[in-house]
Amino acid sequence: MKTITAKVTNERGLISRKAAELVSIANRYTSNITLKTEHGETADLKSIMNVFDTIINANETILIEIEGSDEEQAYKAYADHFASGAF
Repeated sequence: MKTITAKVTNERGLISRKAAELVSIANRYTSNITLKTEHGETADLKSIMNVFDTIINANETILIEIEGSDEEQAYKAYADHFASGAF
């Protein structure tokens, strides 16, 4: 299992466009990819509706857990996404 964290910097929290970007990345891979919030909510990152149902506020740190046969590739995709400043 691989994990990666990111801080939500938008003053409105996790906005729709950024949520869609995370879901788009997840759907490229067969691994199970789960989003976890600081206050204990979890969401399947392959489902935009699951992500929309979570409450992710500004300045909150999220955790993404990746488990499966292509977890290394998925981890790198998220790491590159966050490093590019896109989040």
